[in-house]
Amino acid sequence: MTASTFIARILGPLFVIMGIGLLLEGESFRVIATEFLRSPALIYLSGIIALVAGLAILNVHHVWVRDWPVLITIFGWLALIGGIFRLLASSLVQTMGEAVIAHPHWSVVGAVVVLVFGAFLTVMGYQDVWAGPKKKPAPRTAAAKAAGAAAKSPKRPRRKPSSATPSSATPPAS
Repeated sequence: MTASTFIARILGPLFVIMGIGLLLEGESFRVIATEFLRSPALIYLSGIIALVAGLAILNVHHVWVRDWPVLITIFGWLALIGGIFRLLASSLVQTMGEAVIAHPHWSVVGAVVVLVFGAFLTVMGYQDVWAGPKKKPAPRTAAAKAAGAAAKSPKRPRRKPSSATPSSATPPAS
């Protein structure tokens, strides 16, 4: 199992459950977020947790490819930056957070984003489990190996340099 798959298997289901919770209990989450933003200690503690999570992800998974694992790297960077931001500018985090939760549809939009991201990571992390066991190719017999070797075209022999080439001709001695 690769680091991408391992992290996707952890983050995917976590985000799916968080997204469903936001959809089903949006008002409860609004109350939780309001209480959270009133406590500088909780903001600071969440900053430490986010910073550690971001560093942990980036230490085992710093992959910049044109494929889905790059999302895990981006999430690691966002967690790292979010953690630093909460530790160094907690009052600004409070102000921004209050502005976000004041919007009436914040929980639905947040739920959809988190749910889609979580579902995608879950599918990518568990796709090998859901696909079932892979069939191993049948071992090749000696006859099949011999037939395969005979079917291959032989290599062309290398050309030997001829003595009539202009570069190898020596001028007559005078």
